[in-house]
Amino acid sequence: MDEEHQEENPCEEGPLPVLKWDLGLFEHITQGFRFPPEWDARYLGQNQTAADAPPGYITLFEDFFL
Repeated sequence: MDEEHQEENPCEEGPLPVLKWDLGLFEHITQGFRFPPEWDARYLGQNQTAADAPPGYITLFEDFFL
């Protein structure tokens, strides 16, 4: 993982690290892998963790795609 996407400060409120990726990478993955609109893929904001996904959603990690 490159420095831009590395975790600097782990989330102190729980066991999951804060997400540290950018909108450009999210768009590259969702467009490159042709996520269908009905999947309603969402980019979570800063300081959110994988556990912050809305009910009914799953969290995918960039390493899976790269």
